[in-house]
Amino acid sequence: MNDGNEITARQRPLMEATLRLIGRRGLDGVTHRAVAAEAKTSLGAVTHHFRSRDALIEAALRHALARETGRLRALALSLQDKAIDVDAWIDSLVVWYDRELKTDAEMHIACYEAFLAAARTPHYRLVVEEWFETWRRSAQLALAAAGSSDPQRHAELFVSALIGLVFRQLAAPRRAFRRETISVLSELVSRLLQRG
Repeated sequence: MNDGNEITARQRPLMEATLRLIGRRGLDGVTHRAVAAEAKTSLGAVTHHFRSRDALIEAALRHALARETGRLRALALSLQDKAIDVDAWIDSLVVWYDRELKTDAEMHIACYEAFLAAARTPHYRLVVEEWFETWRRSAQLALAAAGSSDPQRHAELFVSALIGLVFRQLAAPRRAFRRETISVLSELVSRLLQRG
C-alpha cells in the first residue's frame, strides 16, 4: 500500500504507465484497469499498491514533479559553466527542451496536469513550488552572471516565458520551435539586461 509519498521499484512502472495515460488522455483517462493494461501487469498488482484512483493519480503526479525537478537540477548544474555566456546557456536550454518534447512529451504534459491539480488541490502546491523554485534558481544564477541588475525578478520573467513557450509547443507543435524559442528568450534577456 502506498500513501503517495514514496515510490518503490515495483511501483515505478505503474507510475510511468499512469503518467503516459495522463499525457495522452488527461486525468480522466486514469483507471486501475487502464494503468494495468498500460503497464502490462495485472489489475490486482495496481490495486495492491494503490487502493484508490485518487491515490494512484496523486502518487504519479508527485513522481512526475519529483523526477522533473531532479532532471532540472542536473540540467542546471550542466549549464553552470555556460551561465556567463547567456547565448550558449539559452541555446543549450532550448536544445534540451526541444529534444525532451520530441522524445518524452507525455511526461511534460503530465507535469502541466500537476500544475492544474495544484490550482485545485493545495497539497500538490509544495511539490509544484519546488519545481518552479528549481527553475528560478537556475535562471537567477545565469542572469546574475550576465550582469542583471535584478536577477531574482528577471529570473521570474524568464521562467514564466520559458514555461509558456514549452506549454505552447505541447499544445500546438511548431517545426521552428528551437529557432523561435532561442530568438524570443535571447531578445527577452537582452532587453532585461539593457534595462538594468
